[in-house]
Amino acid sequence: MSFRKFRLALAPVLLLTGGLLFVTNASANIMGGLITGSTGTVTVSLSSVFFNIDPAATGGGNSDVATGTNLSFAGCASGVLGSPGCLSVQEGITINNADLTLVAPSLANQNTFLTFASHPNLVFAMVWPPPAGSANTNCATASSTGMSCSVFAGSPIVLTYIGGDTEVSLQVASPSSPDKVSDTGVAGLATTQSTWSGGFTDFLASPLPNSTAPTPLDIQNYLCSGAPSVSGGGNTCTPADFASGKSVTSGQTGNFNAVFNPTPESSSAVLGSLGLAMLLAGARLRKYYGPGRWRKLKGTTRVRLEDATVRLAEVHWYEAYGIGKKELKIKRFLD
Repeated sequence: MSFRKFRLALAPVLLLTGGLLFVTNASANIMGGLITGSTGTVTVSLSSVFFNIDPAATGGGNSDVATGTNLSFAGCASGVLGSPGCLSVQEGITINNADLTLVAPSLANQNTFLTFASHPNLVFAMVWPPPAGSANTNCATASSTGMSCSVFAGSPIVLTYIGGDTEVSLQVASPSSPDKVSDTGVAGLATTQSTWSGGFTDFLASPLPNSTAPTPLDIQNYLCSGAPSVSGGGNTCTPADFASGKSVTSGQTGNFNAVFNPTPESSSAVLGSLGLAMLLAGARLRKYYGPGRWRKLKGTTRVRLEDATVRLAEVHWYEAYGIGKKELKIKRFLD
């Protein structure tokens, strides 16, 4: 089975798949976007997410840098791929698998969540555990487009029903609690002013190993064998299920959600007007899409226009964890 490349429909554009990560820095030393793509595989079980070796990663790793990345840091002021000192396409990235388990990793592991084959001083740290996923653990209710669930309480993975298939998302660092990134090695994490937030998102469209459809309910019932907690609900997970090692291995494309945390304006009047605007927008979003902590986000990605032209663009949207992205729009083109 394999993950089909995630495509998010816009009118009139289509977001291209890949991993996308945004970081910010008050001193502007590290900022921009990191898009990742891979020809490797990922193995997912109830207790871990394990990224396997990516044969295309230059210098080794289990993921790699993809076209569209514009991350700037010490030695790479432009952020242009392939420029002296900058990241390059297919440069190997190592995702520290020890950080994505139910067992707390060591601090050393947390401080090397993402490392780069040709840039050893560039490190992304994470704070374990990842944020919890959906509060809904009855995946039988996730049976119409946009409805979400998690397989068990506390699982960081969210399954969202999309027309008979499933969007699988894992948020590693939330916008409300971003993690640190340093371009001076692990030691620099103590003083860095740069933070990042994001995670993985993919679209599961192929049948599961037991030949059932890749819906949230079928995924829950494949991984878990306990009796449903409610009549007609999805199976519950037992200790034996966690110990069984049952897993799904898929091709990975990896999609980091684009997040940018702007420096607040000093003017209280500006802050007040922005706060009022977001308050009104939040009320509207809750009315139409459901309750949640709605945030206005923006990121950089490549889009395909109606005439098949591919452009690099700044995209804005609203997002609430467990509900997903809503009202995406292109703000401006960057190329």
